[in-house]
Amino acid sequence: MKKTIIMLLLAVSGMAMAQKTVKVNGSIDDKSVKELSIYLGEEGHYATQQLVKTPIPVKDGKFSYTTKLGSIVTATLRPNVENGHEYEIYLVPGEKLNLTIKGMEYFYDGSKVYKEMNAADMYYMRHYEMFESWHDAALARYYTAPESEKEAANQAINDSIELKYNELIDAVVKYRKEHIDEEGALLYLSDFDNVEDMYNDLMAKADCIDETDFINKNRVGAFLKSRIEFEEAKRRFLQQRDSIERAKLDAMNGVPAKEFTLNDINGNPLSLSSLRGKYVILDFWGSWCGWCIKGIPDMKTYYNKYKDRLEILGIDCNDSETAWKSAVAKYEIPWLHVYNPSTSTLTNDYNITGYPTKIIIEPNGNINKVIVGEDPDFYTYLDSLLGGK
Repeated sequence: MKKTIIMLLLAVSGMAMAQKTVKVNGSIDDKSVKELSIYLGEEGHYATQQLVKTPIPVKDGKFSYTTKLGSIVTATLRPNVENGHEYEIYLVPGEKLNLTIKGMEYFYDGSKVYKEMNAADMYYMRHYEMFESWHDAALARYYTAPESEKEAANQAINDSIELKYNELIDAVVKYRKEHIDEEGALLYLSDFDNVEDMYNDLMAKADCIDETDFINKNRVGAFLKSRIEFEEAKRRFLQQRDSIERAKLDAMNGVPAKEFTLNDINGNPLSLSSLRGKYVILDFWGSWCGWCIKGIPDMKTYYNKYKDRLEILGIDCNDSETAWKSAVAKYEIPWLHVYNPSTSTLTNDYNITGYPTKIIIEPNGNINKVIVGEDPDFYTYLDSLLGGK
């Protein structure tokens, strides 16, 4: 199970439940591990975890942990070794988990709920590995294709990847519907499935007066409800944040672009003001950014189309100088480039929060428009701005 734990404190509705003991007996194949830190989920606050002060001792690869809970929570186990993997699990009140850790993998056994979880894990991983195998083969075809065929190979991947991913999700939904009565299956699949659909399917089968009655009687239903409320709160938070960031970017339109000087790919200083007289696109990018790399062919097309009136200045961010220079050479990027070191304040000066970000600057030095992401509308806008001139 892999998911990002977003540390937002969120109040979740629900009645307090009587506490029951949950016990974990485990084994780990790395004999260098002497302790496990445990981050325990907070009841009623999905995705919030707190470090338990006392670590779990490990002796000869064996460990155990016992606590009392009133509701299902997530927990993260972290070995006390350098570069150790994290293991995220569910703790279910009144149940016993036998956990076997082998390298990056871990397996469930014990109470019925954990046997169900392990079966769902095996099912999901079987289908995920089929998807991964297809993806690896597609990438191999891309990397070994002649340069003249790479664009077509990349397009074939893009055309198929959504279809292949949907096949994986369809398999998840099929398993959920066939195992709707299995608590462990639902808990495991909640990391990959549509939680609202899962919750509605589960509630539809329940013999309950109303939703409150359902939540009070069904511990998995209560847990899924907490996930739904968390996701709703997260969406509201992100919408508010994006609105604020968008307002900052919109406020930049029409104002003078802030002057800066950075070293170009030959180590020579290059200032923004030296490009005055042409339209300039500041392209904030990085060799690590998949969408930045994906957009290079279209950027080349438009650079060649308008380079008599347009200059592009690639501003590499969050990269080593070696990775930056290698990417410029590998992708044969013909425009100007500068390196933005970690000590620079440029990304803050221009309110850069996502990559790529493209900022169009007019010949007089004022900002014309800011576009975040690899958006086809950017090229449509360039045609409207420069096509008739």
